[in-house]
Amino acid sequence: MITGGGGDIARHYARALAEAGAAIGLIDIKPDKVADAADALTKAGHKAMGLTADVGNKRQLRKAVDRIIDGFGGIDILVNNAGYATTIDFVDIPEEEFDKVLDANLKGAFLLSQLAVPSMKRRGGGKIVNLTSTVSKSGPGDLVHYVATKSGIIGMTRALARALGPFNITVNALAPGMVATEPIIALYPGEVLDRSAAGRAIQRWEYGEDLVGTLTFLCSPASDFMTGQTIFVDGGHVFD
Repeated sequence: MITGGGGDIARHYARALAEAGAAIGLIDIKPDKVADAADALTKAGHKAMGLTADVGNKRQLRKAVDRIIDGFGGIDILVNNAGYATTIDFVDIPEEEFDKVLDANLKGAFLLSQLAVPSMKRRGGGKIVNLTSTVSKSGPGDLVHYVATKSGIIGMTRALARALGPFNITVNALAPGMVATEPIIALYPGEVLDRSAAGRAIQRWEYGEDLVGTLTFLCSPASDFMTGQTIFVDGGHVFD
């Protein structure tokens, strides 16, 4: 189960996990995008379904989770990938905007984990991967609300690892840098991505496919004795 399932990065995750043999349940707030992503997987011969839900709405999420469990028999992997960000001066951030960022980036991961864990317990274990960001280390001043939620993901990951370890459920976090997705390229001039690249040890743009190897590892038996960790996959931009 992958949230933000209609987005560019989620499509890389979904394809890699599907090729490894997983049936894929995609959840996204945008019905056209999630339907298109699921359709691309089924046309490639994989099992997939695309469902529309707001990750900040537990009622909608419960319906989506129930459909995935009914369709595929249970949940083994949850990738909390949905996210939302806006750049605003701190004193000008409306309360409503803070709530929107909180719902998308932190509350959604909390709710989906609550809803997925009972199925994982029944199946003898599972994998939860939460998406955070290098901003949790760098702390840009025009992203205070976003930084707060992405830092919260790291703390929640550690606490969930303690809570769920006895049930053979691992919980880890993956922290990308600025990934050159289509929306990011459209939003920022090329020189912004170039400056980000210049600050890395590996001095090039970061792409969705750069995250796939680590994501697949965290979802596989190879990481069975690893939990509560945050892995920065950013070309050497920040060092933990």
